[in-house]
Amino acid sequence: MFFPEFTVTQKTLKNIGTVEYSRAIADSVKILPAWEKQLRKEAITSRIYSLLKTEGTGIDEQTVKASLEGFTENKPQEVTNFDDALKSVKEIGRKLELEEIDIKYINQTLTQRLMPKAKQGAYRTLKKNGKPDPGEILARIVTLFDWLNSLDARENHPVITAAILSAEILRIEPFENFNQSTASMAFDLVLESYSYSLGGLIEIDSYFLSSRKEFEEVLAEIEKNNFDYTHWLEYVTHGFSTKTYNLVEKIKLLEKDTKVAKATGRVKVTERQERIIEYLQDYGLLQNKDFPVVFPGISEDTVLRDLKSLLDRGIIKKSGSTKSSRYELS
Repeated sequence: MFFPEFTVTQKTLKNIGTVEYSRAIADSVKILPAWEKQLRKEAITSRIYSLLKTEGTGIDEQTVKASLEGFTENKPQEVTNFDDALKSVKEIGRKLELEEIDIKYINQTLTQRLMPKAKQGAYRTLKKNGKPDPGEILARIVTLFDWLNSLDARENHPVITAAILSAEILRIEPFENFNQSTASMAFDLVLESYSYSLGGLIEIDSYFLSSRKEFEEVLAEIEKNNFDYTHWLEYVTHGFSTKTYNLVEKIKLLEKDTKVAKATGRVKVTERQERIIEYLQDYGLLQNKDFPVVFPGISEDTVLRDLKSLLDRGIIKKSGSTKSSRYELS
């Protein structure tokens, strides 16, 4: 049976306290649906880009954003897979107990059409220096999930349990490819199962990417310190608390804008008008030539009427005239 050793230090407690405070604020503050959707899009874009960068795919952030929005004909298979995997995490997280088969499914989704079918979600068959032999992987993963569903794990704070699970997957490297991404989504699986996910508004992978050297050093310390996870938990909870705190600061600013919008009647926008606002939040500028991409199948006159409504309420501003018009947020 797997029983992780760790001490909940003052640093870890402080970090978790910041997370709890931030979650309470986030739950109590109301912002416009369009802005909440925008925060969620920013989180998923940053997350997929960070994971793909870590995995060495070379796909840039702008390509990830355009692919998720459907603004490119050549959507990389990796972006499709990672988006699908994140959606699967939300579904799997509803289960009462997580199982070994769940991370195999996540890895299978991440690697579909990128590897031979027989290797998608299959444990590696090749030896890796410093990692368990292929014949040991199944037993290691099964005992890990036995612990995950035990009272010992469920008595921990969700972030602590999630951090330990992801660390073990990283240390075992059970799959041929995308172990980092599988471990990251296993982290989310735990948070989802504890209803602790913050609605997809938070991601920690950009923190791991920006502190890559520390990430690797702290992970290696687990084995050097007789399989003690204390320092790893300090590192992960620090990143998670920083991300949740920054999210709340954004939400507080948007709450002020929401109150102003409600007071002036600007909050009442149609679905297409909301789509225009989202596009301007993402790309900063909308021109007539962009209409067919943003609104396929919708006439130019219809889009212009929506733009005029937003102009009249001071939500957006216009420069230029006729076909060279440029629209931006006010």
